[in-house]
Amino acid sequence: MNKPLVSIITPAFNCKDTIKETYESIKSQTFESWEWIVVEDHSKDDTFEYIKELIKDDNQVVLLQTDKNSGAAVARNLGIEKASGKYIAFLDSDDLWKKEKLSHQIQFMQENNYFFTFTNYDLLYSDGKIKQHRIKYDIITYKKLLKSNHVGCLTVIYDSEALGKVFMPLDCVKREDHGAWLDITKRGVDAYRLDEYLSVYRIGENTVSSNKIKMAKYQYRLYRKHEKFGIIKSLWYVLICSANKLFKKY
Repeated sequence: MNKPLVSIITPAFNCKDTIKETYESIKSQTFESWEWIVVEDHSKDDTFEYIKELIKDDNQVVLLQTDKNSGAAVARNLGIEKASGKYIAFLDSDDLWKKEKLSHQIQFMQENNYFFTFTNYDLLYSDGKIKQHRIKYDIITYKKLLKSNHVGCLTVIYDSEALGKVFMPLDCVKREDHGAWLDITKRGVDAYRLDEYLSVYRIGENTVSSNKIKMAKYQYRLYRKHEKFGIIKSLWYVLICSANKLFKKY
């Protein structure tokens, strides 16, 4: 296989029920120059064997495994380390892409010379209902990101040749993607929105995003440990972020 233009990173853990559909959404892409790097994180079931069988005849897929169960950030970082594409994209094992996702977003980046981009996305609820989630900002700066993570991980593509490989920080558990976007924008590299709905995010009943108390704790740790803010400043940003989520000021 020739060197792919895009490397797609997927951490996998106990995901036999959803990863086939995720895989099919990648295979349906109208953009063909990609590799899919799946990092299996020592699931409690036979997810590894299931994925191995699923992708056995596909030379565009690389299946890796962590040394032990280590969490999504470590799994994503292993995938990023092994990625060979100019562009790095992310898709979790229960989420989906629409078939124009890569072609439209790569074209958007190339035509405008953007290094870090994101899009709107659909929310898929457990009852099958879908709601569009539109980000109101065309450009996301570091200051905007401090107030809320407007950038959905499943929508991100960044240029690793321009920015270098940006890894998920390990000091902000459950908020590693937010930490990574802060690391990029802190350099003065803004995130640019393609105003299309190109991804589908599944809303689980027990996800972190559905538990407000846990969310606030993880958010505090992001500001305190990763951004190295003081206690008062960290609490202040947690309040701002929580208010933005509550009133949906995206």
